[in-house]
Amino acid sequence: MRKRFFTFLLLMVCLMITCTVSAAATVTGVNWGVDKFNVLRMVVDLTENTRYNVDIVNDRELQIKISGAMDPNVVRRGSIKSDLAKSFAVDRDKTNVIVRVPMTKRIQKSELKSFVLKKDASTGRPTRIVVDVSTNKVKNASMKYGATSVRRPVIRPTQESSTPVGNRINFATTGGLKGKRITIDPGHGGSDPGAIGLKGNKEKTSTLLISNYLRQYLLAEGALVSLTRATDKDVYGPYASAKDELQARVNVSTRNRADAFVSIHHNANNNRSVGGIATYYYPKSGYDYKLGNAIQKKMEVASRMRNIGTQQANFYVIKRSYMPAVLLEIGFLSNPNEEVKIASTWFQKTIAKAIFDGLKEYFGG
Repeated sequence: MRKRFFTFLLLMVCLMITCTVSAAATVTGVNWGVDKFNVLRMVVDLTENTRYNVDIVNDRELQIKISGAMDPNVVRRGSIKSDLAKSFAVDRDKTNVIVRVPMTKRIQKSELKSFVLKKDASTGRPTRIVVDVSTNKVKNASMKYGATSVRRPVIRPTQESSTPVGNRINFATTGGLKGKRITIDPGHGGSDPGAIGLKGNKEKTSTLLISNYLRQYLLAEGALVSLTRATDKDVYGPYASAKDELQARVNVSTRNRADAFVSIHHNANNNRSVGGIATYYYPKSGYDYKLGNAIQKKMEVASRMRNIGTQQANFYVIKRSYMPAVLLEIGFLSNPNEEVKIASTWFQKTIAKAIFDGLKEYFGG
């Protein structure tokens, strides 16, 4: 009898601990995305890690069951722009939050992949449960795929901004440039000169000049433009860490709710004969490649430089920006011929116009 009592007591304690852990976690948002390979991704934001289960009901409904509570601001019904799913619903019972995603075709367990991403303090992204559905995955990346529903991250206080934000935001990708919010990031600045050519031309100088010309073209078209820096200064502060400086630039685009982020740089190489023009993107939204490729094509024609291409990269500012973002490497300051070109007013205006034309094409103007 005594043994049974202690066994019962132990079970009750375990149950209480389980309930306490489950209740501690709260679902704060549900988002989705479609990557360039047409993989549908569902993302559930949490206050902390908790138990969850992914299942398929009747071959046609994805269910994500999360142990915990639900924030009252969570969107209960939402639309999805995918050929695999058109909507999702969020419900709850006594102990779980359930995300239901009806599918347009049958899906199998083998086509599901789920994992947890830890809280990222540098960007304000919370703990997330991620579920990828690869039923309609294609082998080759395509510009026709790519859509997202995203939550704007919380900005960490910097010398540039001390106001945290966290509201839901969607970026625009169509409808022309008028009214679109564009953030231009002139590379380097202040205590950081960037690359320096043989003739002494500094990257921070020409990137700012090109950015200002680009700003004028965009304003004339009715776009709403923000610059991470409008003068020769550090964005975060002099001699800041690379992470703080780069995050401060991302914060500018976040605070201004940008639809696109364009970071302007010049390249350098120990081999002074190396030259060319390149655009880099990080495939987080499905539209990053489309934006980059549109700009790269225009710059190739206008610059008459070697086309290095539109390439994927892991650069901080393009990876951490929630909106489609690109980093442009406009020629090599280490190349004597390209240094002369980069320093000329004619080229700065010409390349700025090419970037503008690429943005205009991207937004369908």
